[in-house]
Amino acid sequence: MEKSNKIQEIMNNAIEKIKNVIDTSTVVGEPIKTPSGYVIPLTKVSIGFVAGGGEYSADDKPIKTTGDYPFAGGTGAGVCVQPIAFLSVEDSKIGLIKVEGKTTLDKLVDIIPKVTESITDAIKEK
Repeated sequence: MEKSNKIQEIMNNAIEKIKNVIDTSTVVGEPIKTPSGYVIPLTKVSIGFVAGGGEYSADDKPIKTTGDYPFAGGTGAGVCVQPIAFLSVEDSKIGLIKVEGKTTLDKLVDIIPKVTESITDAIKEK
């Protein structure tokens, strides 16, 4: 196998593994049913990826049968999933609750009153 094919194989394998972890439901989450409608989480996904490799030999001599040096390679990836907003769908009203400028926990604590109020209003209507 050629050097470029070995690197390509490593990269394709890593990309397939990332595809198995990240899909469209990661960015636009599954709708959460509330008494008055739905809440849909929206997230930002960032991915970092690196791959490399080469032919190495401790004694600088190629393998006698193939004339190639032994191949070594590897990949690495990092994924960050960050909530950015919640889409609120109630009856004929659609709202966007942004999550910005704070830690994730702070942001969630800030939106709890809005979500609680929405749920309370829905229960009162019934």
